[in-house]
Amino acid sequence: MTGLEFRDVSVRFGSGHAAVTAVDEVSLTVPAGTVVGLVGESGSGKSTLAKAAVGLVPTAGGEISLGGSALRTQRDRRRLQMVFQDPYSSLDPRMSIGESIAEALPGRRRRAARRAEVSRLLELVDLDAGRADQLPSGLSGGQRQRVALARALAAEPDVVLADEITSALDVSVQGSMLNLVRDLQRQLGLSMLFISHNLAVVRYVSDVIAVMYLGRIVEAGPAADVLARPHHPYTRTLLDAAPRLGSSLDDPVPADNPLLDDEPPSLQDPPSGCAFHRRCPIGPLVMADRDVCTESDPRAGSAERPHHAQCHFAGDHRSVEATAP
Repeated sequence: MTGLEFRDVSVRFGSGHAAVTAVDEVSLTVPAGTVVGLVGESGSGKSTLAKAAVGLVPTAGGEISLGGSALRTQRDRRRLQMVFQDPYSSLDPRMSIGESIAEALPGRRRRAARRAEVSRLLELVDLDAGRADQLPSGLSGGQRQRVALARALAAEPDVVLADEITSALDVSVQGSMLNLVRDLQRQLGLSMLFISHNLAVVRYVSDVIAVMYLGRIVEAGPAADVLARPHHPYTRTLLDAAPRLGSSLDDPVPADNPLLDDEPPSLQDPPSGCAFHRRCPIGPLVMADRDVCTESDPRAGSAERPHHAQCHFAGDHRSVEATAP
């Protein structure tokens, strides 16, 4: 297996005053045989980063490499396979399930060998091999997503990029899909970039967690460490907002402060200094002596901070606890 690396990758849309930077000099590694969970709210740049890897959007800077070799051609990028969010648009409705999977198989094979491999892949994702002749219209959303995953695995990729693959599914189906991802990782030593806006989902399948905000990775590290000892206030806010056993959806979190913005800022007009400071429960709107947050970019010095956190006060959550009800 081979690792995937993003090095100072940027993606921009538009030009002139209308230009927006959707991915801002992101560096991230998906080591071979691991699942890296990339989490952040909608619009943070997660899906754009994945699409840049497979060549669906152009990069404006940086390099994406696999096993140390830059991905420059479409043939290079075939070593990456992406599973998309919407299971209903990811499969050709006119092709049978078996045909869709067989289309992704590399090399030329005899019909019997192709059919045997399709059967193996369907069983690998916990679907009856007899479904190979069915059309996608006869499947539920969860079953279609399993077929999409089987199709990705058929190409024998080095890395799978799973973009919000559970968010369109019923809650009861999400758990079985997450269990499947965990089982495949154990059986195949699967390398995966698992993208979600839901930290509770990411924590279940990931070896490493990277947190993305407004186009930047603001914290990254081993999953257990990031969850137990987050060093960026945005990560702590995501953790506090995740539903817990015995909690109510109406329970406030430290970021529920009328002084703070509810929504992320516009990519066309990002804040100066720390991009999170208008929403930060330990930032200058809550603690008046923290002008550095509005004046200085926290990327400087992040390499020396725990989890490479892009926060001037990384790990300082005393004031978060003080704002909690």
